[in-house]
Amino acid sequence: MAGFQSGSAPVMKSAPLRNIGILAHIDAGKTTVSERILFYSGVERRLGEVHDGTTVMDWMPEERDRGITITATVTSCPWAGHRIQLIDTPGHVDFTAEVARSLRVLDGAVVVLDGVSGPQAQTESVVRQARHRHLPLLLFVNKMDRPGADFARALQLARERLQVKVVAVQLPYGEGREFTGVVDLIKMKLLSWSEVDQGKTITEQNLPDAVLEDAQLARAEMCSAIAEQREKWSHHYLEHDDLPNQVILEALRLGTLEQILVPALCGSALHNTGIQPLLDAVVDYFPAPWERPAPTAMDPDSGVRLSVPPEEDGAIAAFCFKVTHEKHGDLVYLRMFSGTLRPGDTLINVRTRHREKLQTLYAMHAVDRENLDSVAPGGLLAVTGLPRVQTGDTLCSPERLLLMEPILFPEPVLRQAIEARDATEQAKLEQALQILVREDPTLEFAMDEVTGGFMLAGMGELHLEIAVHRLSREFKLDVRAGMPRVRYCETIAKAVQSHAELHTPGEEGQKLEVTLGVEPQEEEVPQLQISPACPVLPPALLEVLRAPNLLKGWGGNQGHPLARVRLMLHRWATDSQQQPSQELFLGALQVAVAKAFRAESMVLEPQMALEVHAPEKFFSGVLADLQKRHAKIQEVESEQDWRRITALVPLSRMAAYSTDLRSLTQGMAVFHMHPDELIARETGNL
Repeated sequence: MAGFQSGSAPVMKSAPLRNIGILAHIDAGKTTVSERILFYSGVERRLGEVHDGTTVMDWMPEERDRGITITATVTSCPWAGHRIQLIDTPGHVDFTAEVARSLRVLDGAVVVLDGVSGPQAQTESVVRQARHRHLPLLLFVNKMDRPGADFARALQLARERLQVKVVAVQLPYGEGREFTGVVDLIKMKLLSWSEVDQGKTITEQNLPDAVLEDAQLARAEMCSAIAEQREKWSHHYLEHDDLPNQVILEALRLGTLEQILVPALCGSALHNTGIQPLLDAVVDYFPAPWERPAPTAMDPDSGVRLSVPPEEDGAIAAFCFKVTHEKHGDLVYLRMFSGTLRPGDTLINVRTRHREKLQTLYAMHAVDRENLDSVAPGGLLAVTGLPRVQTGDTLCSPERLLLMEPILFPEPVLRQAIEARDATEQAKLEQALQILVREDPTLEFAMDEVTGGFMLAGMGELHLEIAVHRLSREFKLDVRAGMPRVRYCETIAKAVQSHAELHTPGEEGQKLEVTLGVEPQEEEVPQLQISPACPVLPPALLEVLRAPNLLKGWGGNQGHPLARVRLMLHRWATDSQQQPSQELFLGALQVAVAKAFRAESMVLEPQMALEVHAPEKFFSGVLADLQKRHAKIQEVESEQDWRRITALVPLSRMAAYSTDLRSLTQGMAVFHMHPDELIARETGNL
């Protein structure tokens, strides 16, 4: 691992460092881009290919068999005197949680577009998430060698659909089968890549006359967009009709850091074109960890919000963004935000207040790893020895407790019955499901009281299929899985106050009273919240109530999981000198919730954002079918001889849609959909 070598004692330092993610819609070539980055940076000696199942980043058998990315993978590589820490994220919507967790620990993101399709449904989703996290972006328009590739059109669609100010810093030299290189608009040179050494050698030459005029116009557009940022640059551009290259580089970096501009590059990762300039752009335009706004965290005792600057000699603050199961101890992935971490350090898990002693620190290269002696702020690493740590936990030095914002994952939308074929393996199945859910917070499972089996919930059919396959491959379990069904949720129709009393049995039993506010919300919010006026709770009980999965398994009036609801504890009181037990307190809360939902329950079902690309001649049939499915058509665009339809549609109406669409369009149309929101069922209040 060239990115981590430091004599016999590897040390992960902050400077100079870039933390980036690769984001894209499925099949845009994202993993191929990542594999080329590893090859040209010298970390890998051979090119990994998705179609051959030889990728480093897609290491799981399920990923290589299907040619898709399922889990976010961490690696690191050297480039131009910097170290780039890279997370390759999935493009399939069923694994969007992997994107959400990755964005919490990145400092910038490269968005890969298909040169033919431009930004697609999942592209819009991941860019929206990245912008919500205020991440600087770069665009890489890939597959410029494909027939129908159109760089200008891809950028225009990006401006319209992604709502970003794209600035081209390159042009393709030819498109489709005529694509042979890249025009650098800063150097005003033509770059071409050698086929003899798999694109390692880049040749620079003067621009041919055929492309000179287009390049000059594109450079003028680039300079004009840059000049708008600062008055001094604007004056210079008006006087000289151009800007010095050093000013262009400075302005592009400033505009990227401030999320005003999104530089756009192009190439063909599969044909080894355009990757080295992309790496240069990552180093030139993306921030080091200390150039990003310092995150904030809450003092869990006072509730005061504090800044967490990346100080190497400061108190440790690390955030857990991923957990993976291993036979000899789980790997817990951390992003260091402050302090310097070493093997053997003892930290506090702020959620549980447990003291956790770290064992080994690893720099990860997909599934491979290298021991580390220390890690400074900005480092992405994996550690062992933390069996109680969960995704979203904050680990801190004992002398300074800080609670960072947890990750809010979307609710599962499908569920299926699952049971072991042999009743004696039911306990083993439950243990395996607990491991999968610990790894992936968008998976949930619960006991089916009727059948004695389990109900497994996930983000889509593929998500559930992969989980079942892993049960077979990793845990050697032969399971029966039912057909996926829509997973409904419940919320409250309007805000209510609910009061409940609960008694422990016996003559000396304890009585507990709780008053709870239950309010509907437009989006998911953290679990139970505690009013400032609420009497002080015992610390042990307070940590239980703050647990991120507190409400998992709590049902509403119809037995569906709770969603988009805020629970606010206003008051509690007991008639005993003893503090109430955890069981008594949670029991009283559940009684209060049940009373509230009996009065004002509302059932929600998943609504999907749907995008269909169909040939013009089949458009009317596709549209009629969507209307039968109660779809709300949002937009219809003409794309040469094709139509692009975007719509919102209840998931329950999308059964067999893939088969029906193939039948309607002779197999020519394609579609993508992802959860958009939960909507009230047509029955309304129940």
